[in-house]
Amino acid sequence: MAVHTSRRLIGAAALAVTMLAAGCGYGPGSASEAPDPGTAVLDREADLIAATTAVPTGFDPHRERTSGERVYYYPVFDRLTRAETGGDIVPMLADSWETAPDAMSMRMSLRKGVEFHDGSPFDASALVASITRAQQLPDSVVAPFLTTLERIEIVGDHEVVLHYSAPTPDMPTVLAGPAGAMISPAALADPTRDLRVDPGTAGTGPYLVDKFVPSQSVRYVRAAEENWDPDAGQLARLEIRFIADDRTRDSAIRAGEIDVSYVNSVVAQSVRQAQLAAQGSTLRLVDVPTSQLAALWIQSDRLPDHRVREALVRGIDRDAIADGYYQGGCVPSAQLPREGFPGYVDDFVDPYPYDPAKARELAAEAGWTRFEISYTAGREALPVIVADNLAEIGVETVLRPGTSIEALTAFRTAQSDSFMYSMASEGTLADTVKWTTADSRLSYDDPELAALVEQASRAVDPEDRERINAQLVTAVAEAAIFVPICHYNTYFLVASDVVGFDEALNGESQFMMDLRYVGRVGEAEPS
Repeated sequence: MAVHTSRRLIGAAALAVTMLAAGCGYGPGSASEAPDPGTAVLDREADLIAATTAVPTGFDPHRERTSGERVYYYPVFDRLTRAETGGDIVPMLADSWETAPDAMSMRMSLRKGVEFHDGSPFDASALVASITRAQQLPDSVVAPFLTTLERIEIVGDHEVVLHYSAPTPDMPTVLAGPAGAMISPAALADPTRDLRVDPGTAGTGPYLVDKFVPSQSVRYVRAAEENWDPDAGQLARLEIRFIADDRTRDSAIRAGEIDVSYVNSVVAQSVRQAQLAAQGSTLRLVDVPTSQLAALWIQSDRLPDHRVREALVRGIDRDAIADGYYQGGCVPSAQLPREGFPGYVDDFVDPYPYDPAKARELAAEAGWTRFEISYTAGREALPVIVADNLAEIGVETVLRPGTSIEALTAFRTAQSDSFMYSMASEGTLADTVKWTTADSRLSYDDPELAALVEQASRAVDPEDRERINAQLVTAVAEAAIFVPICHYNTYFLVASDVVGFDEALNGESQFMMDLRYVGRVGEAEPS
């Protein structure tokens, strides 16, 4: 049996200690069961099956339908940079970078000796091919984040200079997401290739897709050649399954049918059951703060009267929801960013605190008496609580359950007043707001808000950026285009012999994970 001890996993141990000190860490009774990543001997022939609620719908980073696709294409496509928990940006395929003092350009050095799995070299020309596609593909979802990238100058086989039309200090953060995914030039030049259904050998990641069943599962095998990152690809075989039902996932991991299971923190009972499962068992509960905000999306086209939207925000008791329903597993917040994540404003003043009397007054003044909430069937607890809150201010609420796609479609096509969902960060605060107000999300067009987003994106001086970010957070809250409730933690139940899972989570959203560094403990070979 081949074994390997990972240097990178030592960092994961330090991260776990930090999380425990911060009150996050592992669940009750499970911290002592976690293998020591610094000394663990890994079984390089091991399999692992993970279950999540992210739906496998494709692998093309530049054309992703939802951010949930990243769970499935991250093992295949590496990015230029990578975001760690809390938002720190670290090297990936880019070795280093330096932004000019005026943020009008950035020099980037690329990792040498890296090849795509089809044999094409990863070099400056490959970078240009991938980013050019990201900018010019007709249905690219990442082009809006590259609008200031004017040209890329190749100054060496593994060195480029990115030139901008306006100050762009956050490009390293942008390149940690799908915009920075590197795809083989040979694959891009092949008109018969559809990366959405078959990435093939077009990546540099540690795994190759072996079998893809759309909307069900993806099975991977470790690439035959040694990966450029010796700590990645610790498993011989990896499978990620979409299992929507919380009880099915819970039963599967308790029975040993899967090794990693997402715990739905949207449902408080699921978290409580997971905490119990981790007590005195072979499972441990990993608990990490995320920047994902439970929120009620508001369809401003159907509710253009600001008094109505303000009444909505004032009429919902987020503290009672966080403490009562979530029992402390979700941190109440009136602002989009979470404390400890980029953009959080320490001295933020809530423009519309919970005030049912004022909400009733505003609703009566606007003649608002009826409201609709679309939501995913089976997750009615939060919509029902909100409906009860709104009944207290004289508003009758109609609940419209459906599949996640049906509920979202009803919102996007203005067939419903709102959608009970959440909001996740997209790198910087400015990018998050840009993404949140986009046509594919809230479809909210406000020139003043757009101008603030532009200023925040271009601010080079840290003090200026902090000041503009504070203005942006306040402006978003005052617009009342969604009802902020609370920031989730993310929870996963993990088999006790799984190591490196902490580093798979960066707090981007509840279900987001990158399993490249995950392994399983094996037995040391006899000396």
